[in-house]
Amino acid sequence: MEAEIDNIIDSLIESDRTVFGVVVTDDSGLCLATRGDNIPEEAAGLVAAIANRSENFLSQPNAEVVYSPVAKIEAENMVVLVRRIDTVVVGIFKHRDT
Repeated sequence: MEAEIDNIIDSLIESDRTVFGVVVTDDSGLCLATRGDNIPEEAAGLVAAIANRSENFLSQPNAEVVYSPVAKIEAENMVVLVRRIDTVVVGIFKHRDT
């Protein structure tokens, strides 16, 4: 699984020049992988919490399907995209388009 995560991170960074970091966590916020400039491992817990909370917007009691939205956080100089994919949560840190 580690090699698969590394391949996904590499493809994200190589395919988009604005991506400067990626964090991959489990549901509990345990950091499975991190890559990039100035991305602390502590970001993993926050990324997992954002994914868990964002699912509450779309979830309905006793629903058979759980939706996994993309959460987008915009700051002055960067954007963070957060989404659960199967059993992991991915946080993508991007420079804002200029």
